[in-house]
Amino acid sequence: MGHLSETTLKKYASALICLGALASCGDSGDTGTVTVTYTAEGDGKRVPTPKLAAREKCYGIALAQYNDCAAGPGTECAGTAETDYMPDRWKYVPAGQCTGLGGTLAPPGAMYQSEK
Repeated sequence: MGHLSETTLKKYASALICLGALASCGDSGDTGTVTVTYTAEGDGKRVPTPKLAAREKCYGIALAQYNDCAAGPGTECAGTAETDYMPDRWKYVPAGQCTGLGGTLAPPGAMYQSEK
């Protein structure tokens, strides 16, 4: 793992302390899980509903080891692209940008599959 700086160690320690504090807030009859909820109703603030950014899988644009997920038999997932621009590896991009980046929305071979 290498040598960690003092600042990094302090960050890890702070994170562990926070996790411990959260874990101790559970019900006494709990099975070890902790549910943390947030509401701003008591403060009179309106919290907007979170929305996911529109994204799409874009095949053929991922650089080696920077694909978001792998496709095809014998592969696992992210970071498995062996070379740049492998047609069966995809990367998430903002919706509507895939073809402009030189990729395709369809996995390789999909255009040749029969509808029967």
